Amino acid sequence: MLVLASPVGAAEAQALIVDGHQSDIALQPYIRYLRDPERSLQIEQILQQTEQFRPASERRDLNFGYTQDHLWLTLDLVSAADELTDWLIEMRYASLDRVSLYSVGADGIQVQHSGDTLAYSERSIGHRNPIFALRLAPGEQRRLFILAHSEGSLTLDSQLWSAAGFQQYSQKGYVLLALYFGALLALGSYNLLLFAVLRERSFILYVCFVASFGVGVLAINGLGGQYLWPNLGTLGNRLLPLGISLAATLGVLFAQAFLCTARRAPRLDRCLGVWAFLAALATLVTLLIDVQRALQLMSIVGLITCLVLLVSGLICVVKRVPGARIFVLAWLVLLVGGTLLALRNFALIPSNFITVNAMQIGSAMEMLLLSLGLAARFNQLKRLQEETQKLALAAALHQEKVLEQRVTERTEALAEANAQLEAQAMQDPLTGLANRAALASHMQQAMLRTRRRGELLALVLIDLDGFKDINDQWGHAAGDRVLIEVAARLQEFARGSDLVARLGGDEFILLSEGIHNRQEVLGLAERLLQVISLPVALQNQSVRVGASIGISFSDGIEPDIETLMRQADQAMYQRKRSGKQGVVLYSS
Repeated sequence: MLVLASPVGAAEAQALIVDGHQSDIALQPYIRYLRDPERSLQIEQILQQTEQFRPASERRDLNFGYTQDHLWLTLDLVSAADELTDWLIEMRYASLDRVSLYSVGADGIQVQHSGDTLAYSERSIGHRNPIFALRLAPGEQRRLFILAHSEGSLTLDSQLWSAAGFQQYSQKGYVLLALYFGALLALGSYNLLLFAVLRERSFILYVCFVASFGVGVLAINGLGGQYLWPNLGTLGNRLLPLGISLAATLGVLFAQAFLCTARRAPRLDRCLGVWAFLAALATLVTLLIDVQRALQLMSIVGLITCLVLLVSGLICVVKRVPGARIFVLAWLVLLVGGTLLALRNFALIPSNFITVNAMQIGSAMEMLLLSLGLAARFNQLKRLQEETQKLALAAALHQEKVLEQRVTERTEALAEANAQLEAQAMQDPLTGLANRAALASHMQQAMLRTRRRGELLALVLIDLDGFKDINDQWGHAAGDRVLIEVAARLQEFARGSDLVARLGGDEFILLSEGIHNRQEVLGLAERLLQVISLPVALQNQSVRVGASIGISFSDGIEPDIETLMRQADQAMYQRKRSGKQGVVLYSS
């Protein structure tokens, strides 16, 4: 009652009355605060000048940003419980260097200490956050003073918990952090295994980025000081700016590798290289300057890096670089989280669960998205490997066809029956066109003639569009009818010196000699599209098919037959990807 009746208490802040039934109470409405810019006040002096404390309720929150000041908090606590009750005061920001609680009552002054610069064993209560214990007898009154200072952001949001309520709350917090770091460990381990298999640089850079970022987050949420470096003391403060600044450097290097900027955007690659150097220099500087400046430098480097990588991703999206869109989304999420945390650290926005944990939330989503991007990259590498194997198989088949051709040349004097059998072997059984063997044989001779005459040889690769739909709707017999009709049209369209062949399925080849310029073949292919697109009669109805055509050229020397086929195939698939039904001339 004396506390409640005191002039300061009545005018500035009311006492907090606890009855033992509350689970948790936010303390800001009951707290008064005092800045100590000289950092010289002791508890005995504070007890003599309590009238200088100002009510914390006039502030938005108790985040004082980056400051060298010592901050004193005070509140009056009265127990209205019928029995002895245990309470815990939690400072909700783990990265506070030193926090001391002075509990003043009838038994004198009781002192407890905590903070991340103390060895874990020296803290009054072992926990990742600064925690202090209070035991109140029925009717007991105590005046509490909290002294705090920190090289980092001085965030003094506090909560009064019942012992049972804090235990449940703390367990949930540790579970969420375990899930977060479990996800980081899983993503890092998975991509490390991929690097061991593929030896792709982007995977190991991603692993190093996750590891360094994880060190920074371990420092900021107190788990590092609790489990990994419990006795590091003030040196542990360096791990936060070191880890985050190093992660910024590695993030830029990862972006260069992931987006292939050296090949796809050389100017952007040079800019990223310059910023990677500056970020690496800033990482070294965080080890040399005082901790508060290092933390401020970390926030600036982190924000600029997120902006640089976001802009770089957008540039690569415009250039249609594979994976650029998911890269932009990942860094946009991290930029939002990093911006919220930095603004909170500078006391520009309120301190709450979202802003305090913004970096962890954003980083978890960002790393998951980047891992998905790397998985897509892995699939792309797998497809390239399969294509390489197909090309090797095609080369082997080509050699086999060459050998077959030589055998054919040496057996021209065989009987007519053998000649007929050989002719049948060189024909496609469905359409009567030349098959692969006949094509390979003809191309050898065509290359020799083209080289001798100084002309061009054009290979026109035709892939039907919409053929699968006809097969699915009308059946394979109808599909065969369409192939026969298309083959007849091609045969009718071809010149006397041309060869029409069927590669298989709905793919055809028109090999044309005596070409003098490329535009001549382009016009020929456009007319060929019109011929193919004419209706085909099926069961009293008509259907239409289109075609995607890729064209490559050889002078009889370069490119060789294998490359000529591959170039036509690439041009045709370029047409497919652009919307089908058209002609593309191969261009390097």
